[in-house]
Amino acid sequence: MIKRSLMRSGAILAFCCIAALTSSCFTQSFLVGGGAKGTQEETAQNWFLVYGLANISNTNISAMARGASGYTVTIQRTFIDGLIYNILGGLAGPETIVVRR
Repeated sequence: MIKRSLMRSGAILAFCCIAALTSSCFTQSFLVGGGAKGTQEETAQNWFLVYGLANISNTNISAMARGASGYTVTIQRTFIDGLIYNILGGLAGPETIVVRR
């Protein structure tokens, strides 16, 4: 009886840990001026504090586009970003920004 209860508790704990580590991934993309025409890209990170309430760094997306009239911006929290965020307990965490022109 006790073994069964411990196994059930362990399974619930494992499920919660997996859910916490994988639930924070997201991707958001938008086009500027018809989108990217080439394959050049630049990557940067924005850092946030306290579950995203305060911004530490500010990425200049138009500077990353380097004067291109059309580009695609992708903002994402990758698995690695989410892992860092969870290791730091939500106190600080990054988001990856990719600009394709």
